Amino acid sequence: MTALQGHRRPAVWAILAITLTALLAGLAIPAAHADPDPAGSKLVLVLDSSGSMKEPAGDGQTKIAAARTALTKVVTKLPAEAEVGLRVYGATVFKRTQPGACTDTQLTVPIGTNNRPQLQAAIAKYKPYGETPIGYALQQAAKDLGATGQRTIVLVSDGEATCAPDPCVVAQSIAKQGIDLKIDVVGFRVGGKARSQLQCVAREGRGDYYDADSTIDLEAGLDRLSTRAFRPFRISGEPVQGAAQQEGAPELAPGHYSDTFGGDQTAKYYLIKRSIKGSTLRAGVSFRRNPGDELVIQAEVKLKTLGGDECGWSYPRVFGSDQGLATGTASSWSDWRKECADEDQLVLTVSPGKDYRELKGVPFELRIDEEPPVTSTANLPAEAGDPVWTPMPGSTPREIVPGSSFPDAPLLEPGSYKTTLMPGELQLYRVKADWGQRIQAQVTVPQLGAATSEALGGIRYLDAALISPIGEDVYSVFAKKVPGGSGKRSVLTRQGAVQGLTTKEIRYLNRDGANNQDTGTSMPGEYYVAVSMTRKDDDRAFTVPVTLTVGVVGTAGAGKPEYVDGATPVAGTSVTPSPTAEPSESGNENGNESGNENENGNGTQAGGPVQGSDTNSGDSTPVALIAGLSGGGVALLLVGLFAVFRLRKKPAIVQPSGWSGAPQHPNQVPPQYPNQGGPQPPQQPPYN
Repeated sequence: MTALQGHRRPAVWAILAITLTALLAGLAIPAAHADPDPAGSKLVLVLDSSGSMKEPAGDGQTKIAAARTALTKVVTKLPAEAEVGLRVYGATVFKRTQPGACTDTQLTVPIGTNNRPQLQAAIAKYKPYGETPIGYALQQAAKDLGATGQRTIVLVSDGEATCAPDPCVVAQSIAKQGIDLKIDVVGFRVGGKARSQLQCVAREGRGDYYDADSTIDLEAGLDRLSTRAFRPFRISGEPVQGAAQQEGAPELAPGHYSDTFGGDQTAKYYLIKRSIKGSTLRAGVSFRRNPGDELVIQAEVKLKTLGGDECGWSYPRVFGSDQGLATGTASSWSDWRKECADEDQLVLTVSPGKDYRELKGVPFELRIDEEPPVTSTANLPAEAGDPVWTPMPGSTPREIVPGSSFPDAPLLEPGSYKTTLMPGELQLYRVKADWGQRIQAQVTVPQLGAATSEALGGIRYLDAALISPIGEDVYSVFAKKVPGGSGKRSVLTRQGAVQGLTTKEIRYLNRDGANNQDTGTSMPGEYYVAVSMTRKDDDRAFTVPVTLTVGVVGTAGAGKPEYVDGATPVAGTSVTPSPTAEPSESGNENGNESGNENENGNGTQAGGPVQGSDTNSGDSTPVALIAGLSGGGVALLLVGLFAVFRLRKKPAIVQPSGWSGAPQHPNQVPPQYPNQGGPQPPQQPPYN
């Protein structure tokens, strides 16, 4: 983005006032029944106090005066439990030739809670004065935050560093202190070299960079950014260290674990102990690639026998546009390879593949489930067919704070929820579904105002996904009458967008299906809804309003299997921390364990206003998607659909050994087929 034009200058420093006011305002906004817990997270504001802050803001006051006004408003809204500190630079030494000019930074308010009077006093003394030692100030801010916990630096600057060290190099060094530390940057009326330098700080610091350009958009955007500072992506699970070979690998029971990718292509090995003969073992791996890395994930997760026979595998798939959350699963279920069901132990391997350089040191979660064998399948319903969308009744949307990782995803009851969405942000929610039920989710962005439309910059893509409890991509590809058409991506313009997704009905015999949409809906549990919007390299900080409507359709418990000897499944997610409460004020009054039966007893629940929905009368092509594609994109869509139809006719999929996954670039249509693999009968030729 270039420097602001002259006629826009008066608004820029009004933006500064509102931006800084909004910076921490998200911490004080009540999010009905799903407030983030700031405990364990720290935030330090690093503010520019250099001489350039004396310049007019264009509205009759100076930049520094606008900053003081904004910060004074900020501290009055901070919750007492939020750990926040304030550091300034360039505040005490006038010229670079004077001693101490390039180390001129002070922590005016130490990071802590209940320090609002101190913050207000520091703000009153905040004056522009000297040089711009950004690099040194960042080094000190990292020390302020300490070595543990979720830590965020928010750098606010109106220009380029005038002192060594290079702030971009410093940010790179700070990032090595761990994935729990990041640097977000707000650039005010900067361009050219200064902008490139500040962007580099954010990129190397695993954070986000935004230009100040629109009052409304920045207020909303940095409100969202501050909330994320206290609810960042995190990995959970009992720490475990996989071995470099099968011999000596740790033995794991069903549960929830965490490990870290190594520095080469060597796979991590684990032994999975089976507690009952004939049970189905499932393993799910999830992680987030580093910001700025390629969107193609070439890692691999496999389950095999001690003798090396493969039972199931997949290549982790990216969800959420630019945030790079990837999940992959492997299952032992096979109706022709007996040893996969009979052996007391199986071998799980997790490999970074060709991405090992990008994934070096990246932590991942590992979930292991075990489902006992059933007494009989004779009376169980057949594999579920393609569903038909069920209209969802209107309700008043409730405020919700979305999760940014699996552990902090709020658990939703059927109904409507409202929030805001930033470019590149990934939001996660949980929805519980039982046997005989399926999940519907609709994401609606209304028509946008003028300022947001300008920030949108043409068209974007709104992405949505449904993820199984173990991590499979489970939206029903051929569902009928789905708002927005079939697919996980819709075109977002100033007119807004609507995107609907649904799973198939959860049935035991879905395990015999060929695709993730089948195998991923063969067990009940807590499923995930993922929502995101693509971003551009020159994005400003802005948000779009979003309404998420979820419904659970079907009769809870229908088709529930009977397990041998009365055994029950053991889910790795059962030990996943659930720090957020259900965002519902109503309890379960039906006596139904899953809470999904309505007052008529048919077990169907749905909810929320379906604003701007485009409910198709049949299997029509998603017109909004095609409108945003070039001729080549349409060709790619047709090829993808052809591949899907071929896929449906095959009992399973075998990926060629050199297959590297499908790119999830914002300008490409995501493939409409799974990346799941499994053993094939010898006579079955591989899928090409």
